[in-house]
Amino acid sequence: METTIAPIRLLHWTRWFNSVIFEGKDKPIEDECLPPEGYQVNLTHASSWCTITSNQTEASTADALIFHAADYTFENTPKRKGQPWILYTLESPLTAPFRTDPRFMTKFDYLASYHQKSQYFFTYFAPAVMDVANRPLPTDFMRRKSKQAPILWIAKNCQASSGREQYIAELMKYVNVDSYGECLNNKPFPDDKTREQLMAEYKFYLAAENANCEDYVTEKLADTLKLSAVPIIDGPSSYNGYLPNERSAIRMDAYPDPRDLAAYIHFLDTHDDAYLAYLKHRQDALFKSPTDRLDPLFVSLWSDQTAHDYRVSWCSICRHMASTWPSRHTTNYLHVDEQKTSHNQDGRFLIDSTCMAEGKWSYASSGPPYDTFSWTPTPKDEFAYHLDDDTTNNNDIPPTNVSTLQDRIGMLVLVSLGVAAIGFLVYTIYRQTIKYRRYRKQDSSPI
Repeated sequence: METTIAPIRLLHWTRWFNSVIFEGKDKPIEDECLPPEGYQVNLTHASSWCTITSNQTEASTADALIFHAADYTFENTPKRKGQPWILYTLESPLTAPFRTDPRFMTKFDYLASYHQKSQYFFTYFAPAVMDVANRPLPTDFMRRKSKQAPILWIAKNCQASSGREQYIAELMKYVNVDSYGECLNNKPFPDDKTREQLMAEYKFYLAAENANCEDYVTEKLADTLKLSAVPIIDGPSSYNGYLPNERSAIRMDAYPDPRDLAAYIHFLDTHDDAYLAYLKHRQDALFKSPTDRLDPLFVSLWSDQTAHDYRVSWCSICRHMASTWPSRHTTNYLHVDEQKTSHNQDGRFLIDSTCMAEGKWSYASSGPPYDTFSWTPTPKDEFAYHLDDDTTNNNDIPPTNVSTLQDRIGMLVLVSLGVAAIGFLVYTIYRQTIKYRRYRKQDSSPI
């Protein structure tokens, strides 16, 4: 038996990056997001079963109030009427420091953010990354890659809390990095190309986040994967669920000394087979199943479009408010501000104190020997140096790559065939010479 409920109205109380969200228009939830099973919405006086509005006159009747963290101020808040208060953000806690303070976070009941532990999961990722991971590389893939520089970087936040630009400035001294953005700019942005088109042309993209926080992975990595470049990443300590597999990206923090990263990138840039090893999950797409090529959590998170639609963004809030509508509209319902329970007592993730201290990369500005960092580097995984079992362990002489090995084998085969052909020719001449001598001997004998 289905429970009939009224249409859900969500009030976005604050501005959104100092603008009115959705340009001040109501945003109806579209057909890809359906009410939870067992609930029927009475649409007699509404066109959508769930709507997000910025109309503050609905503060007392809305099913939930939503506050954007970057625009939230303690002064401009309405009087509580018992609805859930939701803090919403796609930015790191460093942009809204009150998010790490338990005293202030008691105002909110739920968190909507990029963190996978949030009640409502808002993410830059979508099943499109899974679609690309299952797509074989085109035959002209390497031919389309730029020969100008191996690395691309486009950024506009030039004062990142991580200090990434200080490391990248040093990296640029040892390997070519084309920067089309505002930070460390050395290339004018072309009028005839988009950011996405540029990303597709380069072998590597610097997908370095502006802060190092748990699960803080943004469009920098998502777009790099979708546009078939190899990401050089810096962000959370774990990328579990965000990379196709552990060998599909290069960790920047495995190379505190930018000279070491530059040397490895140079090797990959000049050895196509070594570079393509980071895209092996794409090369094997026709021969191996996703579970044999990809990280299990990556498959779980991004393989089901319907599950994704229901789990993320506004849809997840709408569905939760629908399922809790009956309990919130009973005479025995206890208002949130009257419950007198700790906001974290039921295990909700609200306080995000997972960020690394600011200035992770600031040491790099002091120059060589780049050894004054205070964090533990990620172990290097330079597996591309060791694609063949016969490669040398000498770090000063990179091993012969697969294509060179194949060339040598081919040359050996050709030489062998040549030697065999010459031997056969000599043997044939020898036989003919013997026959000729016998003939002459017989011809000169008396009759």
